[in-house]
Amino acid sequence: MAVIPAAGNGSRMQTDVPKQYLTVAGKTLLEYSIDAVCRDSRVQQVFVPVSEPDAEYLLELKNRQPKKVHFVKGGSSRAESVVAGIRVAIAKGATHVLVHDAARPCLPESILKHVIQAGLDDPQGAILAIPVSDSLKRSVVSPGTTGTPHIESSVDREALWQAQTPQVFNAERLQQAIEHMGALNPQLTDEASAMQWCGFQPALITGSIRNLKVTHPEDFECVRDWLLVANNEEESR
Repeated sequence: MAVIPAAGNGSRMQTDVPKQYLTVAGKTLLEYSIDAVCRDSRVQQVFVPVSEPDAEYLLELKNRQPKKVHFVKGGSSRAESVVAGIRVAIAKGATHVLVHDAARPCLPESILKHVIQAGLDDPQGAILAIPVSDSLKRSVVSPGTTGTPHIESSVDREALWQAQTPQVFNAERLQQAIEHMGALNPQLTDEASAMQWCGFQPALITGSIRNLKVTHPEDFECVRDWLLVANNEEESR
């Protein structure tokens, strides 16, 4: 089963509408993300934790979803929302759970299948990630400057990966890990970090640059273009 937390406000997008409800060709990013994870038949049900203030965005959206998609009350943090979704999934009989970002709508089906299989096979779970290819710099703000950061040192990118979603784990184990670490712990940046906190080493499955998370306005421009191309290709078939 899948959990897609959608209770956040996406403040870095600088829009009045939460980023998961931004639309492309009449569909929200959340809907594209739901559709993406539903492409694998092993995802039998999808639980979407949402925020009560977002009710206006959900009125029509809920009616467009298949019966396997369920909306539940989210929490004040991403981790709290994920746990809320996991609890419902476990109550429905889930042994494993796939967690995906609501604003990561361009998930390729091929890597979805790969990470699900890896997460089912590996007791430590699995996540999508891409090896870091750019040079990395650690910054410092020098005293007496205007606040502009300067390079303090270079960071060795060898063996560094940029985490993506979906992330797939044993459902009860992930719930316990998040609760043990603390849902408001600032070091809890994704589900894998909670598993690491408890001593697990999840598998890294190579993701895709197209599996981009919308965080800033330019990210939306990229996924909008990819989604429009994909829609045109489907219509031409």
